[in-house]
Amino acid sequence: MYSDKRLFSSLFLMQLLSSFLVLAGHYTADVDDYIEWTFWETALNQISRYGTVILAIITGFFTAHSLDGKKFSGTRFFKGKLKYIYFPFLFASVLYFIIMKKGIPTNEKDWQDVLNGQTAGHLYFIFMLCQYYVFAYLFRRLIMKKNILLVITLFFVIQYMYIHIIAHGWFGLGIRHFLPTWIFTLYLGHLLYWYRKPMFMFMEKHKIVLIGLLVLSGFTMYFFVMSSKLYTANHLIFVLATFALLVSSAAILHYIVDALHLRFQKGLTFYIYLLHPAFIIYANKFMETNFTIEWIFHHKAISALYMLSIYAVTFAVSAICAQLVNRGFSWLTSQKQKKATNAIGARKLDG
Repeated sequence: MYSDKRLFSSLFLMQLLSSFLVLAGHYTADVDDYIEWTFWETALNQISRYGTVILAIITGFFTAHSLDGKKFSGTRFFKGKLKYIYFPFLFASVLYFIIMKKGIPTNEKDWQDVLNGQTAGHLYFIFMLCQYYVFAYLFRRLIMKKNILLVITLFFVIQYMYIHIIAHGWFGLGIRHFLPTWIFTLYLGHLLYWYRKPMFMFMEKHKIVLIGLLVLSGFTMYFFVMSSKLYTANHLIFVLATFALLVSSAAILHYIVDALHLRFQKGLTFYIYLLHPAFIIYANKFMETNFTIEWIFHHKAISALYMLSIYAVTFAVSAICAQLVNRGFSWLTSQKQKKATNAIGARKLDG
């Protein structure tokens, strides 16, 4: 039977699987520096593109949930984004500057790269999300369930036109750094949030629809892997195929997620996304220095185990980072509340 709790847990699991796919994409990209790609690397790299799109859709879903019917100030909303998104993004951007440039940012151009997420290839996505959060908050009263079908159609056109017709960014940044490249993808998450109950209950009642979506998802995955054309994460056909895969996978997980006893960890997938390239870089350097890394990449089973081990270490460190940050900010909030309570108590005594 459908429940929001099961769906949210299913989407958290999908986030974790997507974070692994993102790592797999960057892992295979680095393999190309050592050996010529075989079909295994090509297929894994193409499938990995599902990861970023799923993360974007789920981000839209949970943002819609956080804004739905809640009355709170912009200050509170953006304080949360600064604490949990932008400050870690800046820290990671500086970290990758140090890793890639072997030094610290010192001049205006260096700091522009840090602020724009230009110090590592994956940080564009967080730079874009910062724009999205501003947009989503400002238009939260205009874009709602009653008009989302009309809005999502408009965003489909905007995303297509921006990618294929306008096709340029600003300030020396590529188009993927900017919200119009992702706006339809993100608001698919809003659509999924607002229509989640009828959608999943319909699939629960009509199993043939769920089976059809799974078959369609399998066919499109085979098509993307075998196609000579490279389908990027922003390609609208790829986005729609990913949406079908996400919905059907979440519907299947709905039946088994209770047995997995998942414990939601705020920020876990975010830190995996931020940190995974650093672990790939240093793991490859270590293996290259001490072993014959080409041998690992040539033996696909060993390469798969090596990739999984990198993900496991990234997962563990990211979980620690998420806990430290969450507990740190919780402690600071509790201290402020104690001070405020003590101040009120003192005023009452004085009175």
